[in-house]
Amino acid sequence: ALYIVNVERNGKIIYTWKGNQRNTHIGLYDLQTKQNEHLYMFEKDLRIISCSVNSERTLLAVSFRQYPEEERVSRLLQSVSKYLALLIEIHPINNVRVLKAVDSCVRVQFLYPAEGRNTSTESRLLLVSEDKYIEQFDIHVVAEEEQKMVIQNPGQLPRARVADDLIWAQWDMMEQRLFYIVPKESTSTLKCVQFYPDENFNSILESHLDISVNGTQLKLVNFGYDYCQDRDVASKSLNLQVFTSKAGGLCVCCSLASDIPDEIMYSIYFLHKGYNKTFKVSLERTESHQLKEVAFMNLDYYVAAYLPGQFLHLLNIQHPDLLCYSLFLTGEDARIDKLQNCSIRSPLMSTVLDCHAGSMYAVSISDSALLQFLQNSKRDSERLAALHCALLHFRHMEHLEMQVIWWISENLSTCHSFDPIQEFIIASLYCRMCPETHNLDKLLPYTSLLDWIGIIPGVTCATDIISLPVLEFQNSKGFWEKLNSNLESVKYAEPHLHYHSNVLRREWR
Repeated sequence: ALYIVNVERNGKIIYTWKGNQRNTHIGLYDLQTKQNEHLYMFEKDLRIISCSVNSERTLLAVSFRQYPEEERVSRLLQSVSKYLALLIEIHPINNVRVLKAVDSCVRVQFLYPAEGRNTSTESRLLLVSEDKYIEQFDIHVVAEEEQKMVIQNPGQLPRARVADDLIWAQWDMMEQRLFYIVPKESTSTLKCVQFYPDENFNSILESHLDISVNGTQLKLVNFGYDYCQDRDVASKSLNLQVFTSKAGGLCVCCSLASDIPDEIMYSIYFLHKGYNKTFKVSLERTESHQLKEVAFMNLDYYVAAYLPGQFLHLLNIQHPDLLCYSLFLTGEDARIDKLQNCSIRSPLMSTVLDCHAGSMYAVSISDSALLQFLQNSKRDSERLAALHCALLHFRHMEHLEMQVIWWISENLSTCHSFDPIQEFIIASLYCRMCPETHNLDKLLPYTSLLDWIGIIPGVTCATDIISLPVLEFQNSKGFWEKLNSNLESVKYAEPHLHYHSNVLRREWR
């Protein structure tokens, strides 16, 4: 059986499989070219915990747990420790060096330089220890005869401490960011380190979260997928993931413990908006073996909270203040094909990894299912959420927009809480104009409703104001600039500059 053990930048997937002689093979699959490449083989049945390859595919870092029967390997590598982290020259296959030989678990992750940058002689490697620290190794490679790439001064690899005393960490491989949480007395602090192509790294974000971390074990997200350990740690560690969106959204999704049986609690911290929402969902039918932890998924414009067999909750990242943009599905509507298992991670946008099966899937909102849900909805809250979701996804597909218009024309009298024609006009104009004009979304309306009192049966929501994160960056473009713009808008613009129908009516008169 194949098992995915890591996802590198640009979607390169590292996987392992066992050979006929119980050898352990490591391969690389490129999502863009659809090509497989054999990287390395161990002449032993190993339980690999994490694995990473550098961008030039000349070095391989592997960490694994040793079993008693691997004493021969231990003697060869002069180690009797429980865990080993190795650095292997693979272009061509050459020397193997021990990075760490310890009794606590370690994970490895190469940093990737910017696209098109020639850094074939230098690689940087993060090493994450269960002893709650992260350090960076600088590895210089030199070319020898017959195109061999070997490590220069292997016994003196320069290293730098990146983070200490952490209780949770997540790697964002696409943007080369490290998010981690440091516990405080009663709260905890989320920090972010941004790694740059010029070999520097900066602590760029700090945000206080009201999340209790007392007595929790260290949890590592996207630092390889160790299936056995993930199952052991799940109940004793933070079920938490950080998601970012292209428009400068930063969300922290966290599953919470509830004292009430058959009740599920989870919080979404919209850090770019300055508040969090805590949801309590009462489950109608449950069996003890069914109750699993909530899985979170990044769908760019939405974050999803998913409890297999129970519910799928889509929350709009750009406009989370009105629940009319939030789509809550139950029953068959909430079923995601092939993902009826609890152990789910979202390593890339619109992608999920079933950690138990070691398989990765692309996830998207089905156009036909969304239309069917809109047409079959009986409640105004469902209709409004589905209408907005449809307009967001159908803006370049006229034949689907026409079906929405037909639905509106047939349901004018059945919508009591909102005017579907008004919603269609405002929301579709918003979807068309905002991508073309920077920051227009902070001023334009996205709904004709100023508030929404529609109730989702079985779900309660509490909103809390939280302190805005502190950013420290210079000349940083892209995500950090957009996030900063969102934070400035929260500080100074909202709600004063935001469109308000009362102002419009006064001007009209």
